[in-house]
Amino acid sequence: MSETLEEKVKSLSSNIKNLTQSVDLLNSPDMSGVHQDSQGRPSSYWQAEEKETALVALDKSHSKNLRTLPVGYKPYSEFDSFGEFIRCGFKDRSEVIAKTKKSWGMCKAIQGMSEIVGADGGIAVLPEFHQEILTRIYQNDIVSRTDHYQVAGNNMTFPTDSETTRADGSRAGGLRAYWVGEGDPLTGTTPKLGETSLKLHKLAVLVYLTEELINDNGMALESYVNKKVTEEMEFVLGESIFNGNGVSKPLGIMQSTARVSVPKEAGQAANTILAENILNMWSRMKASSRMNAAWFINQDTEPQLHQMSLGVSTAGGQLVYMPPSGLSDNSYATLMGRPVIPTEFNETLGTEGDIMLASLDDYITISKGAIEQAESMHVEFLTDQLALRFIMRIDGKPWETQPLTPYKGTATQSSFVTLATRA
Repeated sequence: MSETLEEKVKSLSSNIKNLTQSVDLLNSPDMSGVHQDSQGRPSSYWQAEEKETALVALDKSHSKNLRTLPVGYKPYSEFDSFGEFIRCGFKDRSEVIAKTKKSWGMCKAIQGMSEIVGADGGIAVLPEFHQEILTRIYQNDIVSRTDHYQVAGNNMTFPTDSETTRADGSRAGGLRAYWVGEGDPLTGTTPKLGETSLKLHKLAVLVYLTEELINDNGMALESYVNKKVTEEMEFVLGESIFNGNGVSKPLGIMQSTARVSVPKEAGQAANTILAENILNMWSRMKASSRMNAAWFINQDTEPQLHQMSLGVSTAGGQLVYMPPSGLSDNSYATLMGRPVIPTEFNETLGTEGDIMLASLDDYITISKGAIEQAESMHVEFLTDQLALRFIMRIDGKPWETQPLTPYKGTATQSSFVTLATRA
């Protein structure tokens, strides 16, 4: 029996409906973040090849509606991640027919240079990653030891005690107390205050990441980048607190006019540190700053520190440097009861700054919050790289501007004491 016109129209409508569903399936994968061509397909992965093909039924009830698929293609929606989508060339091609009905999105087996085949450079990327990238660990956190303030604007001014000598009439910049007899008039005095200002400077790190690194390394890479950017900023800040020139960066202790430099001993050999050096440095640290002071050293100095001793009559010497004594005691070595902290910022043995006695409570820092992070796909769009920008705004300097002359004696004192070069 020939088909009626009504049956033909109904069959045609059904075919149109199935075709519409196929188009919807083609557009269904979530393509956010994936480079696409003008038709919304992932560029360079979506191709229309007509050579090797496998016939796949779109619907069992409409066997005539067949679509040809290049061998080696796999439905995009069946992948767990875009990284797996890229690596689909490894998958069993028998999965293609079984999974195509759920999505018409397809990717082609990798043809050229890849991260899969060792000869193509794939050895650089391992098949599996632990969620941590092993790195060396450094202790460069000097900023947390300073007297730190957060600001709302871009600067802060501190009133400071303008005292430079402890002589009568100069304490607190001119404040004076008197013993007064009965009925005697009082003598008025006025303290003088100075001021020190800090203005935020910008510290920035710019990192480029390729799409391949992002997709293949996932959480491990993100954690690694954030960790290393933080460590790099801490390093640069620590270096500036010790050695910065104050131009678009913090003013360092070694560049400060408040620093006291203790001369070497008469006849002292080059590249040595003597017990007498330590005693003289300790005597130049302000008594009020000693409780918060620490020794900061270059590790090159440690052999000298371990050998130091003070002569005691004829019975031998007394050790000056006390190394760490295990879990039951201090984790740091000590000199004069204060911790000894190795850093990367101290100069090498024999140069001024190889050992420093400093109270970082007398070093002021200001910042505007934490590290700000931003990212952009547009900066390096043509090279398929993601740009990550990290910015921190901070400044710092010693609040003292010159050493203090004691009430009795002429040897000046400071919160920052170094040992002169021994060449």
